[in-house]
Amino acid sequence: MYYIQGADQKEYGPVSADQLRQWISENRLNRFSPARAEGEALWKTLGDFPEFAEALGTSAPPAAPEAPTAPPVGNTATHAYPGFQPSASGLPEAAVDEQLRVPTIGILITGVLGTFLSLYGVFASLTGSAKKTEIPSGMGSPEAERMVKSLMGAMEAINLPLNLLALLMGALTLLAGIKMLQRRSYTLVMIGVIVGMLPCLSPCCCTGLPFGIWALVLLTKPEIRDSFR
Repeated sequence: MYYIQGADQKEYGPVSADQLRQWISENRLNRFSPARAEGEALWKTLGDFPEFAEALGTSAPPAAPEAPTAPPVGNTATHAYPGFQPSASGLPEAAVDEQLRVPTIGILITGVLGTFLSLYGVFASLTGSAKKTEIPSGMGSPEAERMVKSLMGAMEAINLPLNLLALLMGALTLLAGIKMLQRRSYTLVMIGVIVGMLPCLSPCCCTGLPFGIWALVLLTKPEIRDSFR
């Protein structure tokens, strides 16, 4: 026996495996629908239960609205649990992965490059190698040289904090790419993608901006958002 969670966030059950297979065939359930076995506290998705793999793989497409034999979801006259409705859009998992593949790779590349560039910047700031830049000769006047020295000194003072901030942002973008690949932690993914797009702060915004826009367009689609666990 099993318990399921509907779109109304209510728990229904216990119901038999055969009943769940019937609801799968009616497209009232899909591989992303929350479910748990009786006696277990951990909620999973139906796709995590091997006993429903065949039913999920052969699930019929939604019936056309004009078909008289297709009862509306939540029909109290034909279903044992009238409040139950599908909890996800039903978009095939392979289709979701295909749509997210390229932008996910772009976000991962952005995170990796940003992390390594920031680590190099932190190392250069700590070892003092960033201070070895010489002032060009022939500045024209002592006042100009003093101005350049003052500007370079101010930059040296904030190099380490900026690089540490960039390191944190690069790591967050990388983590977002990993979670996006796994389709987990939707909010964290959104934050990491946006952080990777920030100009001047993200060391790799040249890649984070185009891939980030692409990812955000996809992530705001209900069928993509609902596929995250």
